[in-house]
Amino acid sequence: MNILNDVVSGASRQFGREFGRAGANAILKGANSYTIKGISDYSGRIKPSDSSIVKAIKEIQKIKFVSTNKANASRLIELTDLLLANLSFYGNETLNQLTDLKELINQYNNKFDHGCSLIVDDYKDKSIDYLEDKRREFINLMDEFNKDTKLFINRNLELADKKKKSKKIATLLAFPLFGSFGIHKFYLGKIGQGILYVIFSFLLIPTIISLFEFILFLTMSIEKFDTKFNPGYRYYNQFRIIN
Repeated sequence: MNILNDVVSGASRQFGREFGRAGANAILKGANSYTIKGISDYSGRIKPSDSSIVKAIKEIQKIKFVSTNKANASRLIELTDLLLANLSFYGNETLNQLTDLKELINQYNNKFDHGCSLIVDDYKDKSIDYLEDKRREFINLMDEFNKDTKLFINRNLELADKKKKSKKIATLLAFPLFGSFGIHKFYLGKIGQGILYVIFSFLLIPTIISLFEFILFLTMSIEKFDTKFNPGYRYYNQFRIIN
């Protein structure tokens, strides 16, 4: 029964290493916020607001093993089906739930190991063959999931890097010599604000504001600047990708 356990555990550990969460918990991008969830509540009854992954975790917690080999094999199949149903990649929606997905895989492995220990080694049944097929499917899906996730992150990180705004350039352009005309606003994509700076450039107000923003950019950390002006880059850059 344990023939595939080491392989499955290895695939799960690889998932944890490659897609562990980095520092940023919430990256705002205007009205479209990208947020990696913290730890969800996996206790209690299934609620309508629970994601499919959290529902699967709660379903796994409810499964109890008994004293017969056949019944326990059936429960192991049920466990694996719950996992397989949630092991697909759907872009940012999946990235935002990586913490929950990692918890699902961990709880599945722990429950599966416990169930396996209750089935005698020489137990022969078609359900065991079917279960091993399911475990192989899990390994293949995990490999496909890892590849899809890495490809998606790398592709979007590359695009975000090309559009990335430089803190040094923004700081230089905010200096009153340029900032009075809103040059830094145009650079940062704040076109409307830049136009207002041009319109009121004959007044002293834009000069004073740009001086304030120059000092603000000068003292701002790279992380804070990226969070505010490069949200896409900050979001995708928080994932650790091991090639």
